[in-house]
Amino acid sequence: MKHFVLMAAAVAALIAGTTSCEKMGNKDNPYKSLELSTKSREFARAGNNFAFDFLDRVSAVGEGSFMVSPLSAQFLLGMMLNGARGATADEIAGVLGYGAGEVDAVNEYCQAMLKQLPGLDRKTRLAIADAFAVKGNFMYQASYREVIKKYYEAEIFDVSSGGGADQINKWCSARTNGMIPKIVDMISRKATVCLLNAMYFKSEWSVKFPVQNTKVEPFLTASGVAKWMSMMKNEHDFLYQDNDLFRAVRLPYGNGAFSMTVILPSDGKTLADVTAALDAESWEAFEQSMVTCQVDLWLPRFETRYHAGLNSMLSSMGMMSAFTEDADFSGISKGLCLDEVNQDTVIKVDEAGTEAAVVSHAGYAMAALPGELVVFHADRPFLYLITEKSSGTVLFAGRYTGEE
Repeated sequence: MKHFVLMAAAVAALIAGTTSCEKMGNKDNPYKSLELSTKSREFARAGNNFAFDFLDRVSAVGEGSFMVSPLSAQFLLGMMLNGARGATADEIAGVLGYGAGEVDAVNEYCQAMLKQLPGLDRKTRLAIADAFAVKGNFMYQASYREVIKKYYEAEIFDVSSGGGADQINKWCSARTNGMIPKIVDMISRKATVCLLNAMYFKSEWSVKFPVQNTKVEPFLTASGVAKWMSMMKNEHDFLYQDNDLFRAVRLPYGNGAFSMTVILPSDGKTLADVTAALDAESWEAFEQSMVTCQVDLWLPRFETRYHAGLNSMLSSMGMMSAFTEDADFSGISKGLCLDEVNQDTVIKVDEAGTEAAVVSHAGYAMAALPGELVVFHADRPFLYLITEKSSGTVLFAGRYTGEE
């Protein structure tokens, strides 16, 4: 059985800007929404169910900080789906939340996201890239090459030489603006092909954090130890929600097409309680229930690098055959099975760039009303999400605990 190596490199760096909330969607940078078909919107919703399941499962592994990109994983699995057949294809589609036999619609959805997301906001730089790395003497279906080039704009390159790992690492570094310079040390002899997705995100805050407001304050880590950290501070009108499970504030970028939502568990609740409660339906209800409040916001500077091995997670989500000799990837070549699926991420948060995202559950009574000053001090472990407004698509999601 030949082995099929899949890797994903996802990176996000958001740089705080100087525009104000009132300037969102102005004539120089008007707000834009995604133009998706009815079917693609259904896939976006299914993608968020995958995103929250993904977040919940990663959260269950360890207690430290992490970040993952559900969207990057969806692109990777979409390319994988095109090469799968039979039960293997059904399992991949099931993990993504799509119906069996809908690969054409999946491709149209991924193509729409690939083409439209980068152009939604002039203040946001969002780059998405895909690749198919092949050992030179490996025979694969020409039809597979054509479909991933058409819908995923995948670059095809040969890694048969001794510097194959260097080629992959250079590709990842170039596509992530140098933030992820290396994902592999070597290519094993049993590896034949490698699928790659890389994302780079950099955006300006709609409301900046004044540098002079940053003060050293204690942050209560997940282990209960107070850690002194540089805490960014701002007082402004933001969308906010407060319920029995969590408190959340949303910080927009640029023209408002993308935003960061930060979540703090309510008293007596944990981050695990929050992630377990979230799905696409509760996320939609949460977004609809947010209200504008004046918020006294604290958010720490932080940086997190994370590596996730996804084999066990994807198997537990339903991809049982893909990693075994029963795998059917004959749409690429006969005799293939998955060897490893990985994702590497990095996030930086400071006055010049911050990223955060949130998972939230709606349907709880609002505890804060417009006009009240809301104190939202993220001085203890929190969740964060980076999302696109019109579809609610989760680009990045993570947890910050003050510890690696």
